[in-house]
Amino acid sequence: MRHKLLFLPFLVAVIGLSLIGQRGSVDAAGSLPLPQLSGPVVVELFTSQSCSSCPPADKVLVEFATHANIIAIGCHVTYWDHLNWRDTLSHDFCTSRQRAYARQLRKKQVYTPQMVVNGMDEFVGSNRARALSALTTGTVQPIELSHIKDEDTLIATLPALTGGPNLQTLWLLRLQPRHTQAIKSGENRGAMITYVNSVETLRQIGTWSGRAQTLTLPVGKGETENPGYVLIAQPRGFGPISAAGQLKPKS
Repeated sequence: MRHKLLFLPFLVAVIGLSLIGQRGSVDAAGSLPLPQLSGPVVVELFTSQSCSSCPPADKVLVEFATHANIIAIGCHVTYWDHLNWRDTLSHDFCTSRQRAYARQLRKKQVYTPQMVVNGMDEFVGSNRARALSALTTGTVQPIELSHIKDEDTLIATLPALTGGPNLQTLWLLRLQPRHTQAIKSGENRGAMITYVNSVETLRQIGTWSGRAQTLTLPVGKGETENPGYVLIAQPRGFGPISAAGQLKPKS
């Protein structure tokens, strides 16, 4: 079932199944190729290991992560951790970020799997055809990220925003590139699922004027030995993404 955060459990099942039928299904065959993109597109998937309708969306994100210009991010929420399985990748900050998007996009509810493209287009994350369409609606300005000082510091080269200065919130994400999880209980019991670019840390590092600038960002050490990083710029914290960049882990 598709999960929505409602007050009555039976409404989750009834409404969730109904909406999947109305809003589209997975392009399971992958018959539509990934589009050519002239710049970065940010794809955030809000997902949970406790959600039975999430694995198809997780597979879509795995595919998108192979594209050079798609910044694919898996943010695992916490509000389904009570369903006999606690998501090993879940974080409260992912739940908070999804709820902030709901307020920004004027949605009454949050649900999984939800995909948000460039901070402004949301839909059921397992709907591959819908996701492919969203990828072609526009790109964001690129941010260059590189390592210095034994890889515990990042250099971020920010562009001059098109349209002039505009105050932006900067978010720095540390990502676990790949994780395969055996799920021993709950709705996905017995499944072995691979996740990509799961958010390990999410940090607001300040604001940016929208002018060309170079920043030095200490990142320190985390749980993942060879993490990826993403830097996102958004007006008002959760508005449409203006610029973004990613630094993939060393191969």
